[in-house]
Order: sequence, then structure tokens, then C-alpha cells
Amino acid sequence: MATDERDEVRALLGRISGAWQQGHWQELGEYFHENMVIRGPELQEMGSKGRDASVASYREFMSQAAVHELKESDPKIDVWGNTAVASYGWEIKYEMGGLTHHEFGRDLFVFSRESGKWLAVWRAVFFSAQA
Repeated sequence: MATDERDEVRALLGRISGAWQQGHWQELGEYFHENMVIRGPELQEMGSKGRDASVASYREFMSQAAVHELKESDPKIDVWGNTAVASYGWEIKYEMGGLTHHEFGRDLFVFSRESGKWLAVWRAVFFSAQA
């Protein structure tokens, strides 16, 4: 059963990634808990708490950046009952404000299953010097 649950979380991560890259903001919001929190590299809260604020953070980035390339590693996923934690590495190349950026990092997501549906409740973004 845990493998099936990990597959569900893996598929959800793919839908989250696809939704923000394609600008499907309403769809993205469907994957987030109403009290979703996004934390930055020092675990500081990024923006306001909640689903709308979390979606807005993705929307703001995409309104300012032209993403040229994004690579995400296969996530490592652990599941305990109605809680799941997933982490994966990423590499992104994008242009913003006339400058080209090439960044590496990791995302850490926490998911909660409510009424049979997995929702992201917490995300932390960590930058690294290289992959």
C-alpha cells in the first residue's frame, strides 16, 4: 500500500510542477491546503500564509521570469498514514530583469491526506551552490 501512496504523491508533485509552469493557477490552488505555507532557504515564511498567497508566489515568479530549462530529480517520498514528505533536487535556468540565472536546489513538501485527497500543506525551498 505504501508504494501506491508514494505513487499518488509522486503524481501530485508532477501535477503541481506542470500547473505552475503552464500558468494554471486555479488548478495549482486545488493541490494546496487552505493553510499552505511556503518557507525560504532559512525557513523564513515567504509571503502570507494560505492557499491564495502560495499560488500568488508562483504566479509572481512566472510573471517576472522566462524559464528556459527546469530539471527535477526523482523525489524521495515517505508516507505515514495521512502524512507524506517528499523531497527532490532541481536545476533551473531562467531570465529575469534582463539577467540570466542558473540555480540549483531542493524542495521539501509535506502533504496531508484529507477525505482521500492529498494536499500540499508545507513547502521549503533550499538553494545550493551546485547540483
